Amino acid sequence: MALRGDNDEKVEAVLKQDPHVSIFLQPIAPPAALGLAGFAGSTFITAAWIAEWFGNAESPLYFFPFIAFWGGLAQFIAGLFGYRARDCLVTVIHTLWGSFWMSIGLLYAFVAAGAIQPQSIWAHFPELAIWFVVMAAFTWSGAIAATARDVILAAILFSLAIGSTIACCLFAYGHGVKDGMKAAAYFWLLAALLAWWRVTVYLIEEAYGPKSSVAKFFPVFRTSLEKSSPLIVPGLGEPGVNRGMPGVI
Repeated sequence: MALRGDNDEKVEAVLKQDPHVSIFLQPIAPPAALGLAGFAGSTFITAAWIAEWFGNAESPLYFFPFIAFWGGLAQFIAGLFGYRARDCLVTVIHTLWGSFWMSIGLLYAFVAAGAIQPQSIWAHFPELAIWFVVMAAFTWSGAIAATARDVILAAILFSLAIGSTIACCLFAYGHGVKDGMKAAAYFWLLAALLAWWRVTVYLIEEAYGPKSSVAKFFPVFRTSLEKSSPLIVPGLGEPGVNRGMPGVI
């Protein structure tokens, strides 16, 4: 609608009228639920194989396509939705590890196609070891940040960070590499089991409510800081959104 400067009556009417503004909030489920589920499945299978619970040297050719999608793509999607939930921890950790598992899946696809030679995970492997330096560094950062949320989430990331740090033994030579990778695998197995527990809590709390009698049997030991955090996270000049993390459904 155009206004003429000499039409004082219309100008005054427009200035006095209430603005017609609509705000649409789009709550989403906690992205960490999907991310931790993908992480738990992929990490458990891979760590169990590294610990020699099952399989042989050719086993990754069969299970890594599943890991690339569930542990890789699913985690990566969860990380991207962490942006919408304004959750830096979910965004960094799940896009980091989702990208890692997709890359490993692609690597084994090249091995299956005969484009590159397979490399033992229990021997000197500096090309992979250098990535564990990066993975460990950011996972340690996430673990420290998770101590402000709940004990289970922090334990997941600390176990994952410790295992990733030990996996830097791939820089070394000799039989100690295999022993080191097996030690790392057990920390990753612990992280996977804790992640499964955390996902179960998300499902139970959504189904029965976070204060229900059923949810009391699935504790995550939230910190006082997490319990007192606001349900609505303010933005810079934007409407608040629900934060997709523990205690917020």
